[in-house]
Amino acid sequence: MQNLDLTNLVLGAWLLFVVIKRQLAPKIIRFKIEFFILVILLGAASIGDAFQKQHLQITLQQALIFGGLSLASAVIFAGLRAWSYHFWVSDEGIVMRQGNWLTLVWWAVGTVGHLGVDRIWTGSSVTLLLYLGITLLVQRGCVWLLASRQYPTEMRHNAALQAESRHDRHERKRSRKNR
Repeated sequence: MQNLDLTNLVLGAWLLFVVIKRQLAPKIIRFKIEFFILVILLGAASIGDAFQKQHLQITLQQALIFGGLSLASAVIFAGLRAWSYHFWVSDEGIVMRQGNWLTLVWWAVGTVGHLGVDRIWTGSSVTLLLYLGITLLVQRGCVWLLASRQYPTEMRHNAALQAESRHDRHERKRSRKNR
């Protein structure tokens, strides 16, 4: 389980560094679900590997208790981080967001708490990527919801910008295929 544990810690640390760095910088609010689904799938695969290859032994009751508490923690800390954001409308009419020191505190408390319980429960960090994927997905949804409540008209601009960006990406891919 040592290699899997180390892999999860390294990937988790890298992901946290990138995510926190981005969350503390001013950014346009977008809701791109693909990245979060990828992290969740990697996390689920990691847990599957721990059961199949590393012989992780837990009872169904332990899995339900830990899984439920972990999910509740992911949702609660995602909401707290989203709530700590500052929202504003740029000169272009696009809703922006930026985290602050409180966002960083909620990341630290949530992640360290999860790692501590994971270590007690599994003796490793096998559930870290799954936890991060879920908490990031919920946080992004909360940010979108909070910004939409505060700036309903302007968030339509954000949605249109995101749709336009997605369309442009698909067009670039299509033109590369046709070369």
